[in-house]
Amino acid sequence: MEVEENLQLIRARYDAVNAHDLDRFEGFYADSTTWSDPGLPAPITGASSVRERLELLTTAFPDLHWNLDKIFSQGENVCAEFTFTGTHRGMLPDNTGAESFPATNESVRIEACGVYVVEEGKIIDSKVYFDFGRLTSQIQKS
Repeated sequence: MEVEENLQLIRARYDAVNAHDLDRFEGFYADSTTWSDPGLPAPITGASSVRERLELLTTAFPDLHWNLDKIFSQGENVCAEFTFTGTHRGMLPDNTGAESFPATNESVRIEACGVYVVEEGKIIDSKVYFDFGRLTSQIQKS
């Protein structure tokens, strides 16, 4: 039953993202969780830091949506392929932390993959893979 419970948890996490429900989203993560993605200069730690990451993304893309395309699990490991869509309407820091991209009102569509480790009903590790260069090229079209 662990596999099905972990799949349900990750599906609910994507539902929280799409509802922009930051409290619910944060609740899926352990206090000691680690998150990494190509848009960060270094991994972040802690449920509140993960919440801040989503808050930054929903500020930069107020209509952010992560369509869950495929999900599968083996024990505590869950993999989810998803498509990130949104309109760039707020500041987005670059992946070095040194600069930011001002709002361009450009639409983005990026395929991504999230790999999660779940223990005792909480995400303890979250790695999100996507092409940050493709994202920035889409917001800098004009």
